Amino acid sequence: MSVADLWALTLMAGGGLFVWWLANRLVERPDRGFVARVAIASFVLRCGWSVFQHVIYPSAWRLVAADAMARYGWGRQEAALWREGLAQPALPATLAEAHSRAINLFTTSMIYVFGESAMLPEAITITLNVTIVIAIYLICRHIGTTRGSARAAVVFAAFLPSLMLWSTQNLKDPVTGAAIAWGTLAYMKVGERAHGGYLLLLVVANFLALVYRPYVGILFLAGQGLAWASTVKLPQNALGTVTRIAMFAIMTPLVLYIGTQEMQHTYGEDFGLEWAVDQYESFRQSGMAREGHHGSHYAIPLTASTPAQAILQLPIRVLLLLLSPIPLFPGSTIRLMMYPEMWFMYLYIVPRFVGGFREAWRKNRLALVTILLLLAPVIVSYALKTSVSGEAVRMRSQFMAVLLIFAGIGHGLRSQSAEEPQPAPREVPRLHSAD
Repeated sequence: MSVADLWALTLMAGGGLFVWWLANRLVERPDRGFVARVAIASFVLRCGWSVFQHVIYPSAWRLVAADAMARYGWGRQEAALWREGLAQPALPATLAEAHSRAINLFTTSMIYVFGESAMLPEAITITLNVTIVIAIYLICRHIGTTRGSARAAVVFAAFLPSLMLWSTQNLKDPVTGAAIAWGTLAYMKVGERAHGGYLLLLVVANFLALVYRPYVGILFLAGQGLAWASTVKLPQNALGTVTRIAMFAIMTPLVLYIGTQEMQHTYGEDFGLEWAVDQYESFRQSGMAREGHHGSHYAIPLTASTPAQAILQLPIRVLLLLLSPIPLFPGSTIRLMMYPEMWFMYLYIVPRFVGGFREAWRKNRLALVTILLLLAPVIVSYALKTSVSGEAVRMRSQFMAVLLIFAGIGHGLRSQSAEEPQPAPREVPRLHSAD
């Protein structure tokens, strides 16, 4: 191991201490030890994989991390220019440029300060991503789940293999996932007039999402607008109903316009809303060509030449985004490696998710609707765009942990825990009566 690798291990150790401190600082006392142990176990597993793929068996990194490898190579070149005094920084002209430069600046600065080790930026992304399990616990308790349900959701978010794998790469997704999870918590707390620290957390989470994936940041902000429009207090009469509908009607074209502008700044003037809607097949073909095989695409090919067709296909597109690859068809080695997790999803997670969703709808509909509206713009956007299984697994890692809350509720409902009832942080209906 190089000196830079030792620095990376030191950063990992510091990250583990931070995660432990955060869990002990924020989690309720009866669950503090459990959540801290789960978070640290998840952290150690992710760091262990980082060491494995860089020090013990580098071929593993080359197999699954093409984007991370490209970013690391670029960072090494930039760091060399910095050392020679040849770098010429310039202010970004668009949000897309700011995003690209910020991500590359992070990688370059780590290499410049500590030396050449791909584990350096991963130490930071792993730390940020593991804090998601703490955010999931806090969301569960805020909406009134029982302790058993909150613990189950934490375990699902901590140890689902695909979520762990993507968090061990220097990619945008791990940080974006942390931003969405903490942003969801902060939005719900601010809505309950919690103290100003949560407002600051919401601002930071939105900023991280906008920097790391600008279109996701915009869509997440749109989700917050939709959630606010659905919960803002209005008169319980026809005028209030019309006003709420008008708010949704105004927001939708505004979000589309902003998203289209950002897409055009990122990809060019020819890549606007129409491109986003009707190029599903080209995404599929390019993804297949990029991965060099035909086993990565969805088993059910879809195309859409009009927005109406895309909307009609949306339910199955969302299912494919959430549940692909379907573990029944032959494919690449990477695809086959996903099959054990997908069978676990199909046979264990999905039934509990359905039960938890039903229970949340029955007991705390406001919390359920708020979470769904916060995530809906991001999920719909990815459902329209994503047509390659590998990309679907990576994209859903940004929001899947929050959806696993409902699987946790369903698990608690099934387990019929013998634990004594514990008061929730605020007076809300419990999402099941097993505790």
